Amino acid sequence: MLTVDETEENTGKLLSAFSARPNVAFRTRSVEAVRSLVATGAGIALLPDLVYRPWSLEGDRIESRDISGALPVVQVGMVWRRGSRLTQAARDFIGLAQGQHGR
Repeated sequence: MLTVDETEENTGKLLSAFSARPNVAFRTRSVEAVRSLVATGAGIALLPDLVYRPWSLEGDRIESRDISGALPVVQVGMVWRRGSRLTQAARDFIGLAQGQHGR
């Protein structure tokens, strides 16, 4: 289990949404250690795309599976002070978020 930033907490939340509990044999802050353990067949890991690459430091291949279609829906809201003007960036974000609604 990767313990960098909120990865462990987010993984726990994701799995609990599916009523699943991980069988964690090892916890580490090292992304490379997780990649190496996965590459040798010692387990699997849920990792953000940001840290994925298709090989370990030892040169073993790592396979990725996209699970984003199976993720639970998260409702997001946006708030701002009444009467204040929204920046263009905020308006753009709202438009983008509303365009994704119902997907």
